[in-house]
Amino acid sequence: MSLTSAGVATPAQAEQQTPARHTVTYDQYSVQVDGKPLYLWGAEFHYFRLPSPDAWRDVLQKIKAGGFNAVSLYFDWGYHSSKAGSYDFTGTRDVERLLDEAERAGLYVIARPGPYINAEVSGGGMPAWRSTQAGVNRTSEPEYLKAAREWMSRINPIIARHQLTRGTGSVILYQVENEYQGGRHDADYMQTLIDWAKEDGIDVPTFVNDGGANQNWVSG
Repeated sequence: MSLTSAGVATPAQAEQQTPARHTVTYDQYSVQVDGKPLYLWGAEFHYFRLPSPDAWRDVLQKIKAGGFNAVSLYFDWGYHSSKAGSYDFTGTRDVERLLDEAERAGLYVIARPGPYINAEVSGGGMPAWRSTQAGVNRTSEPEYLKAAREWMSRINPIIARHQLTRGTGSVILYQVENEYQGGRHDADYMQTLIDWAKEDGIDVPTFVNDGGANQNWVSG
């Protein structure tokens, strides 16, 4: 009896069915995929400003056709959460579909989930309901961290499923916070976000972007 007729894959079929995993590292010169230097040339796309998932593919294909090999994606906390404890990732908020479309377009993804994203959106992406709660945003105050963890525990696993390192997506980098200017005074906050990302399965390199030229945020 043939193994395939019994529903068991042959070694060749099994190899085809196993996603090709990749390593993503970096040195002082570049990001590296499987040990080979990669120059990232990325464009920015705000899906929450184009509430039509059917149009996302067109935009992403045009980014690719324009000569870019990557797309930077903010994920807007407030757009997905109208009230504490409630999160919507369906329809115009289906970021699983967004990440699938980016991969189909042949684009690497630089994921930027905040919690704060700026992006010239109201509150920098902080949900309106945060204004009714205690705790200063973007600090290590427990009340804020509790709310932020709620968001990160929802978005991080989605991003993790689409990592290049898992062979099931094209997420190549993960940005922690955005233009953070807390400096060394709240290094614990930034480290907490990094720890959460790792706990939630993020294994591509993480990075930060300074809010200016004065080293407002540096590690250590």
